[in-house]
Amino acid sequence: MKKYKKWWITLGGSLVLCLITYVYWFAIPKYTANKATDKYLTEQEIKPSQIEIREIKKDWKMGGYLTKIVFKDDPDLKYEYSYDKRFKFSYHIFVIAFKDGSSQEENQMKHPPLPGQFDD
Repeated sequence: MKKYKKWWITLGGSLVLCLITYVYWFAIPKYTANKATDKYLTEQEIKPSQIEIREIKKDWKMGGYLTKIVFKDDPDLKYEYSYDKRFKFSYHIFVIAFKDGSSQEENQMKHPPLPGQFDD
């Protein structure tokens, strides 16, 4: 057992390092994105009971996290709340809605983004 002691220490250290890396790169940013989306929805005066479907995923192409939401009162549109801490928008979130694969203008959304998103 003594001759495998270094091997077990190395294996245990590697596992701990992997766990810390996962928490730092994925768990904490996902939690932060989820909280920012909740605050953004509160600012839009949207209640959790109005949400039919909500799923959050890592956005591998653009970075950050993407929360897809379908509202009960607007089932035809799929809203995407894109969170990236590099965004200068409110709560670092950019909102866009899609209907049949094409994006919708702000005036076509029942739950438009907060003011300032489309200002140049």
